[in-house]
Amino acid sequence: MKAKLQIEQVYEYLLAATLACFCFAPKSISLFAGLLILFTITQVVRKKMKFVFSPVLLTFVLLYLAYAIGVFFTDHMGDALGYLEKKLVLVLFPLLFSFRFQRQLDLKPITIGLVLGTVILTVLSVFHGIDVYYLTHDFNNSFGSTSYSYIHHPTYFAAIATITLLMVREGVRNKWKGFNYWTLGAYFLLTCANLLFCFSFASLLFFFLLITVILIVYFYRRLPRVLFLVVIVLLPIIPVAAYYGNIHVQIEVDNAKNDLSAYVQNPDLIFEKVRTNPSGNQTRLLMWTVSTQEFLEHPMGSGTANFDDKLGKRLRDKGLDDYAEFKYNPHNQFLQVAVEIGVLGLLIFLSIFVCYFRMAMKYRFSLLFWLTLNLAFNCLFESMLQRQSGIVFYVLLFCLFTVYLQNRKSPSGSN
Repeated sequence: MKAKLQIEQVYEYLLAATLACFCFAPKSISLFAGLLILFTITQVVRKKMKFVFSPVLLTFVLLYLAYAIGVFFTDHMGDALGYLEKKLVLVLFPLLFSFRFQRQLDLKPITIGLVLGTVILTVLSVFHGIDVYYLTHDFNNSFGSTSYSYIHHPTYFAAIATITLLMVREGVRNKWKGFNYWTLGAYFLLTCANLLFCFSFASLLFFFLLITVILIVYFYRRLPRVLFLVVIVLLPIIPVAAYYGNIHVQIEVDNAKNDLSAYVQNPDLIFEKVRTNPSGNQTRLLMWTVSTQEFLEHPMGSGTANFDDKLGKRLRDKGLDDYAEFKYNPHNQFLQVAVEIGVLGLLIFLSIFVCYFRMAMKYRFSLLFWLTLNLAFNCLFESMLQRQSGIVFYVLLFCLFTVYLQNRKSPSGSN
C-alpha cells in the first residue's frame, strides 16, 4: 500500500508541476505532456492504472472529430492540419485521464502548483511592467492589458487567477494543512490586483458575479435577516470601487455601454462606425455580425481553417479591406465553432457545457460549476479555445476534475 500511495503522489506532483510551469512558461506544456504520456504508459504496463470509459470526456474527442471532418471541406489543407495539431489536446488529455488509479486524486498539491505558478507569473508581469515604465514613463499603459499580461492574453491570465482563487477556497473549506482564511485573503488580494492590471472587461464582470454570489450565500447563512439586507444594499460598492479605482476600467465600461446602445438602435451602422478610429468593442460587434451572417447562410459549416477567407470576403464586400487583412477572429468561441464546423459542431460544443454543469450538480461540486461557467462566459467575448493558453488550461482542468469526481464513492456537498 505504501508503494502504491507513493506512485500516486508522484502523479499528483507531476500534474502540479505541469500546471505550475504552464502558468509562467506555457510552451513547457509539450515537455510535461510527454512526461505524462510516459508516466501513464509505465503505470498501465505495471497494471497500476486502469482504463475507465467516461462519456463526458468523449465530448472533447467528438469536438475534435468534427474539426477533422471539417478538413475535408477546407480550402487551406496546410492550415487545417496545423489547426488539428494545435487542438490535439482535445484527444490527448481525455485519453490520458481515462487511465486512472483507484484512489481519488488529491487536489491539494495541484492547487499549490497553480498558486506557485500564478505567483511567479505575477512577479514576471510586474517586472515586465517596470521595464515598460522605464521606457514610456506611463504607469497606466505599463501596468495594464498586454503590457502587464505579456505571457498570456489578459483574459486568459484573469481566468487562470480566478479559478486558482476558487481552488484555494476549496482548500480552506476542506481544511487542508496550510490553507486558512489568511491564505485565502492574501490570494484574493493578489487576484484583485491581477484582474485590475489585466482589466479584461469580461473577466471583471465574471469576477464581480462570482464574488456577489459567494457573499450573498455566505451572509444569508450566517447573518440575521436585517443585517443580511444591509449587506445586499452595500454590495454595489464593489463595482463602484472597481469603476473609479482604475481609469481603464472606466473607459472600458463607458465605451461598452455607448457602443452597445448604438448597435441595438441600428446594427447596420457598425459597418460605418469602424471606418474611423474604431474601438475594441466596435471591432468585436463587427466580427459578431459578419460571423452570424456567415453561419446563417452556411449552417453546416464553412470548413476547418476557412474562417478568415469566408469572413474576409464579407468584410471586403462592405469595403472593409483593412479588417479583412487583419484576419480577426470573432471574439466569440460559439460563433467560431458555428462558422467553421456548423450546427453539428456547435451542438457538440454546447454538450460539453451541459455535461459538466450536470456533473457539477450531481456531485454538488461548486468548483466545477464555476469552471464551466467561467469558460462559457468568457466564450461569449473571446475565442477561448483558439489559443493554447485557453484550450490547454480548460481541457486539462476539466479532465482532472472528471477523474477527481468519478473516483468518489458517492456525491458529497461542496458549495
